[in-house]
Amino acid sequence: MRLPKWLFVQKFSLILYFACAVFLLIYALGFISNVYIFYAYGNKSLVDFYDAMQIVNKNFLWKAVLAIVFSVVFFILGLGKYPAGRFTLIITIIICGFSIFFCVNSFISLANSITHYTSLDFSSLNRYIERGAISYNKTTLPYLLGFAGYTLFLLASFFVLITVIKNAVTVQVLVLDTEGKK
Repeated sequence: MRLPKWLFVQKFSLILYFACAVFLLIYALGFISNVYIFYAYGNKSLVDFYDAMQIVNKNFLWKAVLAIVFSVVFFILGLGKYPAGRFTLIITIIICGFSIFFCVNSFISLANSITHYTSLDFSSLNRYIERGAISYNKTTLPYLLGFAGYTLFLLASFFVLITVIKNAVTVQVLVLDTEGKK
């Protein structure tokens, strides 16, 4: 059985949401790897930055795990096959609200982290770099990837919210229209 076009779009939005959640999980698992060298070879300020990033990374990891759980809930509720009823609509609004909050909170964390990172003194690493013991380039790419990932997740959350609400309203109008013709 083929899904109606409007329900196909809803299913696509759920798959996109899940894909973004998986990306955030992969991102969170690799986020701290660029700054581990600070812990091993850095001065006190670099080690303190590494410790601060551990907390941020733990926060990102929990958000990613919750996002995957949220996507599983969407599929358990049958949103990939059916339009939302009242209960499912309420759950969807709550989940998307949390997802949007996660993104805004992560944007703030990333902005603070990038500001802190760019103000660090990397001179304590120079002697190890010159000896060839380590290789390190100062880059903000991990933070920019975070901004990109959370922006995509934010857009996917809005897309799920809009499609689920639109489809629920469309079905209710169709039901009322059909009952009115009887």
